Amino acid sequence: MSSTPSAATTVESMLALILSNLMIATFGILIALPYLLFGFRGMWLVFVPYYVCNAILALHANDGYQNESFARTFPVFHYLRKHIGLTAEVPKSLSDSDGQYIFAMFPHGTGSDFRVLLQGMLPDLFPKFHSKIRSLAASVLFYIPFIREITLVTGCIEASRHVAEKAIRNGRTILVLPGGEAEQLLTQQFQEKVYLKKRKGFVKLALKHNLPLVPAYVFGSNDLYTTSDSFFDARWALMKKFGVCLPLCKGFLKTPFCPLPVKNTIVFGEPMKLPKITNGEVTPEQLNEAHDLFTIELKKLFDNNKSRFGMSDRELVIV
Repeated sequence: MSSTPSAATTVESMLALILSNLMIATFGILIALPYLLFGFRGMWLVFVPYYVCNAILALHANDGYQNESFARTFPVFHYLRKHIGLTAEVPKSLSDSDGQYIFAMFPHGTGSDFRVLLQGMLPDLFPKFHSKIRSLAASVLFYIPFIREITLVTGCIEASRHVAEKAIRNGRTILVLPGGEAEQLLTQQFQEKVYLKKRKGFVKLALKHNLPLVPAYVFGSNDLYTTSDSFFDARWALMKKFGVCLPLCKGFLKTPFCPLPVKNTIVFGEPMKLPKITNGEVTPEQLNEAHDLFTIELKKLFDNNKSRFGMSDRELVIV
């Protein structure tokens, strides 16, 4: 098995490596600085007001906040897009549309690097409704200083049912990675595995609000890092209990904060028209039927495109 190289130049890849690791190091220094300067008192003076403001504004639980200019031009994002050669393929029925959808993207991958980097590409991909797109992100990300800010400016809101429904009522298109932390932990290089059998909430949202459901597959996402199964049971238990994922991985030049230079392509499928629900109540039978239809469409999307991305020998495993 092999990965498709991204075609990034050595300079672009080194800049991606330097900038991504520098950003993480800067975050760490800024978090530690109040303690280093003023001890625990400094931590209270800085982070208590920070979390109070976070609770009052609650941007992640309302309509979010996004900065398309930042997402497009921030040097770290710019060179990481070059580094993994990120592109997207959108059917004309979507690119010409100004409708409302639920995008369900697989697989999550070790770090879902493509999700953050995709934000700066949305105006070109969906010119008529890009500003209405919100991505659902793990709740924990909105409580980590500076990670919260990056998550917000790249168009994310909290991945909870009531927040998602509020966004839909506000006319937003929702982008969701249904596999979540479970799929993240299950990621193995050169294998295509999605955590889908028990993930039906996104299908229920589409049915309840009569929205077309759009499958999307990210070819190359699973190959961005080499992963380890060490302490898997303990990390799985931590993820199930607290929603915190701790992947053990190595990327470019064995660093954990920059992916390998592997070509990533997001292929969006055609919108699926699900059975219309008239009373707002989704029965288990309707949910299971729609979930089965989505599973078939996702597998078809993978199988119809895998040979173009050097994955003809891979099979999509659905767990």
